[in-house]
Amino acid sequence: MTDQVHEIVRGRIFDRVYEPGARLQIDGLAKELAVSATPVREALGRLAAEGLARSEPFVGFSVAPLPQEGFYEQLYEFRLLLEPWAARAAARRRSEAGLADMRAALASMEKTALARSYSQFRKFAEADAAFHRAIFVCAGNEPALKAFTDLRTHLLLSRLYVQREQDTGATRRFHAAIYQAIETGDEDEAQRQMTLHVQHSQRSLLDTVQDKKSF
Repeated sequence: MTDQVHEIVRGRIFDRVYEPGARLQIDGLAKELAVSATPVREALGRLAAEGLARSEPFVGFSVAPLPQEGFYEQLYEFRLLLEPWAARAAARRRSEAGLADMRAALASMEKTALARSYSQFRKFAEADAAFHRAIFVCAGNEPALKAFTDLRTHLLLSRLYVQREQDTGATRRFHAAIYQAIETGDEDEAQRQMTLHVQHSQRSLLDTVQDKKSF
């Protein structure tokens, strides 16, 4: 039951049914969803851990605000340091488990398409995140994998991207090129393609956040 409540509220946050800053009242949600307060409280706690909700003592839960533009700029600065390095390391190491995870993520992306609703965006975003995570698995560096996981990059970016149509074809092409370079052990090309991919994503995002309606 907690999983179901979590997914419902999560979708409403992404779809802006609940705007940033909106109160999330446990009793009201429990009544609306015809469940007890316990799964609602647990679901909201999970959303807070994900950074999608905020919990304040004596106040309760609310939808977390969107990060400011400066945060996204800093996020991409870090991504441009970490992910091209990871792609290079993955091409050097080429673990079979990591390559298999990348292939599975690529196959999943081929079966999905983006749309301006969380239910349709979710599958594409999850496959996208799985591909990037698989690169760190392939690189075989546990601290780097933890740093990437803790960033929750795709979760943070999805709050903006889900509201707009995205160029999924470009994402698929970049991923295919990155995979090919890693599979063949071409370290320079893997690093170059990942840099181009992150830079393309950065340009798309900065165009998005310049629209002040995003905040």
